[in-house]
Amino acid sequence: MAAGCAGGGSTSGGSATLTPASRQALPAGDYRSTAFNPVVSFTLPAGWLIVEDTADYLAIQPVTSESIGIYLFRSPAAASQQADCPTTGLPEVGPMAKDLVDWIGERPGLRTSRPVSVALGSLIGFQLDVAIVDGWTASCPFANDLPTVPLFVGRTQGLRWVVAGSERLLLQVLDVPGDGTVVVDIDAFEGPLFDGFVPVATPIVKSLRFATP
Repeated sequence: MAAGCAGGGSTSGGSATLTPASRQALPAGDYRSTAFNPVVSFTLPAGWLIVEDTADYLAIQPVTSESIGIYLFRSPAAASQQADCPTTGLPEVGPMAKDLVDWIGERPGLRTSRPVSVALGSLIGFQLDVAIVDGWTASCPFANDLPTVPLFVGRTQGLRWVVAGSERLLLQVLDVPGDGTVVVDIDAFEGPLFDGFVPVATPIVKSLRFATP
């Protein structure tokens, strides 16, 4: 699996920080982030766990699979499109949700749906589907020759997120008033899992509430 790449260049997404023995499901109930900023509260059903919680990245997954999950990014930058896929951003892409959505829609290696307006808690922005176009061959050095398109990088912690292989994403790119964005990503690193996962993940996403002014 070469999708994601959280935490400064790991090649297997946020779940790379876990060993199988540590994948213990949390009890069903209400939770809130301890480091992600703004603080976000959410409701998990049985069988889920919080994989990672940092100031600019929050990852939750069903305990049964590392190939699907919900990932939150705080004010990610549009990723450099250089062939070596560095953890550097593109300063020419603006900080607002529309800036990032427009840039994603222009990537030659990505197939995207038409963005639609969306509201999540107190935040508003845009929602779109993302996948790699058929026939795309460019690959990041760490991606084992899978077709890849760099998507996001963190502004402060070296986080990197790429779209790879058959991966499919449902993104909500939301403006935080006066303070950047939050991106919510329902993600299937193995694309055939996507259609079945979205109905499972959607109630969790709809429960998200952000502590913003």
